[in-house]
Amino acid sequence: MGEQLYEIQDGVRRAKAAWLCGYETIPARVGRVGPIVQLPLENLRSPHKNIIDATGVRGIDWGKTYRATQRGEVPPPIYVLIGNTGPTLEEVRIEEDDLDAFRRNFNADAG
Repeated sequence: MGEQLYEIQDGVRRAKAAWLCGYETIPARVGRVGPIVQLPLENLRSPHKNIIDATGVRGIDWGKTYRATQRGEVPPPIYVLIGNTGPTLEEVRIEEDDLDAFRRNFNADAG
């Protein structure tokens, strides 16, 4: 790896969805200003969130994000800062109950 690491400040769901869908990069803005760049997902860390709550109402947000990513829609840029604190995207867990998993799979099958 050996490249610069970044801490996600906003956009963990978008980044995790991209990672699960096999993307290698994601559009991101480093700091509050500056150009949008493509950052490698393997270089991102999540210092503020190690679990994505996919239960109940929060699961609706996660489901929409995940399905849009599966369809190939480009997400809005995430916001990052230079840093290396927090788990990798692989280590960020998705917490869902059986009903939420059923809904996600049903919606994925429905298109």
